[in-house]
Amino acid sequence: MTTRKTSTVTVTEHPRHWATLRIDNPPLNLLDDRVYGELAVALERFESDPEIHVVVLESADPEFFSAHFDVSLTPEQAGRVGPALATIMRALRSPRLVSIAKMRGRARGGGNELALLCDMRFGAAESLIIGQPEVTLRLFPGGGAAQLLPALIGRARALELILGGHNIDAATAERYGVINRAIPDRDLDEYVDTLAARIAEFDSVALEHAKAAVDRRYLSPIADFELDVAAFRNLLRSPETSAVIRDALAAGLQTRGPYEYDFGN
Repeated sequence: MTTRKTSTVTVTEHPRHWATLRIDNPPLNLLDDRVYGELAVALERFESDPEIHVVVLESADPEFFSAHFDVSLTPEQAGRVGPALATIMRALRSPRLVSIAKMRGRARGGGNELALLCDMRFGAAESLIIGQPEVTLRLFPGGGAAQLLPALIGRARALELILGGHNIDAATAERYGVINRAIPDRDLDEYVDTLAARIAEFDSVALEHAKAAVDRRYLSPIADFELDVAAFRNLLRSPETSAVIRDALAAGLQTRGPYEYDFGN
């Protein structure tokens, strides 16, 4: 087993064809240009590495899988997110990699979208909270939720989460189909790691053909995702949205306190 740490992501390569990417960006695991960039580099490398079949995405913070996209980024920083996110999307959609999100704590906005880009999601029954609160900040889900949620849970429930902007717990997420299973926290690591290791043992050619066959039915064209990313970026730059975000930041958004713990309630 080998482990290396970048500024926000710990990369661990396990024996027998699987790896873990652990996001570690205190205080809230916000998704900024560094996180997206470092995930993109790691995933692009794994996609081209025939020795890696499965990637598990997890968080170093048990209370925040990822709070959401960092809405305080400068235009220059935000401009770097688009290309990195496109690389992440392509790598996670690739038949070459099987991806599993291991989720604890709050996964909102872009944090939940990062998990949705994975092939499977498993969440801690006691702590997982999922939400798409973008509309409360005069935004919309530009990182994949608008494309992926309808295929997973149907149009009506997708609109409930996206337009309602509220949180759901692990049990509801499992019942809706946002996650595969809600698992007791004490069992989550063992279950996901065992599944990852099991899948990684199978012949990569069979895995690639199986994933590609399923994805032909369920995945939107990558161009649709790219349109959403561009629309989100334009909305983020608007004066009206900037004013809403300034007020939210002044009230405690993006600090580890009541605002973030209750965001979406």
